[in-house]
Amino acid sequence: MKIRTALALLLALPIASPILTAADAPAGPAAPNSAPSGGGDDEQKTELETRMDRMGKAFRQLKKQVADPAQSASSLQLLATMQGAAKEAIDLTPAKTADLPADQRAKFVEDFKAGIKGMQDEFSMLADALSAGRNEDAVKIVAEIGELEKKDHKEFKKPKKD
Repeated sequence: MKIRTALALLLALPIASPILTAADAPAGPAAPNSAPSGGGDDEQKTELETRMDRMGKAFRQLKKQVADPAQSASSLQLLATMQGAAKEAIDLTPAKTADLPADQRAKFVEDFKAGIKGMQDEFSMLADALSAGRNEDAVKIVAEIGELEKKDHKEFKKPKKD
């Protein structure tokens, strides 16, 4: 009989854990969707990082399915998400800009915007390939986008502090 009780408690623990954690959390005035305050407990995301995360999530899914012609409609929806995030991101500036000397900031932002525009051009080519049913070409374009992403993140993304 004791084993059954112990097993029941072990099975109930994962279910009750989120409830217990929420009860222990302090009630604060901050809304869950509030804007970053600049200095936080965990690293707060900037508006640009939020857009890039949205783009990255869609891109990861797109990479998995772009070769499948049956999923072209879904791939085009993911691409539209990426295009929207890029359109919003082009008007923002990377956090790394603040770390640069004042005389280099304007060129850095200009290069960042050129990188976003280059990415948007790749998105347009990808949309054309997917719309035409050329999934083999789309796979190649996705690989090029991945390379651009790596290069641009190396140049424009602020390194994480460890």
